[in-house]
Amino acid sequence: MFEWDITTITIVIAATAFLTSMLTAFIGAGGGTALLLVMLFCLPAGQVIPIHGCIQLASNTSRIALFWHYMQWQIILRFIALMPVGVYIGLQLYGMLSPSGIQITIAMGILPTLFIKAPKRSSETRLPKSLYFIIGLFIGAGNVLVGTLAPLLGAILRLEPISKEERVASLGFFGFAGNVFKIAGFTFVGAPFLDYWPLILAASVATIFGNMAGKRLLGKITQVTFDKAFKIMLAVMALMLIYEGLGGH
Repeated sequence: MFEWDITTITIVIAATAFLTSMLTAFIGAGGGTALLLVMLFCLPAGQVIPIHGCIQLASNTSRIALFWHYMQWQIILRFIALMPVGVYIGLQLYGMLSPSGIQITIAMGILPTLFIKAPKRSSETRLPKSLYFIIGLFIGAGNVLVGTLAPLLGAILRLEPISKEERVASLGFFGFAGNVFKIAGFTFVGAPFLDYWPLILAASVATIFGNMAGKRLLGKITQVTFDKAFKIMLAVMALMLIYEGLGGH
């Protein structure tokens, strides 16, 4: 953790939030993980996940507004059904398990999926829709313990025959639901959100402008280019998770 004053920390995190939100709106996933890693260098580790959840909620909310017409509700509604149960489980385990071990496991699970060829738009989905109930339960718990599982969700959605806009939109709603439940849970256990409200506000506003910039970029690339960039981003984020989980700085 860098020993900076709170004003410098706020500026650094807000600037990072803008760039990572632009990246997420453009690529679909990974920005939240990058922001989390930067925050770990700036704030006490015990406060990072709750504050990160507030910032990401603002980012996800603005992304929902921008991509509302692309939402895949058959996937989304199943995904959020058991998420509150997962959050409850995660809160019970919070502080008992090693986040680094979970991060490494998640990252190692992401990397093999990058070599699976995604189905064509006209083909049937490769994932049973009922599987999203279990995925939502797992993500609800994992979000509390790790902070962000967007790279894993991005890897899963690669297996769905949906467009780049539909993928970005659905990932945005996944993040929105996960952070709503996560913030509610941390509020219940007394997380000090009010102590960091200027930072949260500045970074939240930055994410809104970042999402707007990212959407403009998304409309200027082809599906093939998007898929390649998306895979590269997932690989980079997975390697970053492994590096951080192994104690890298």
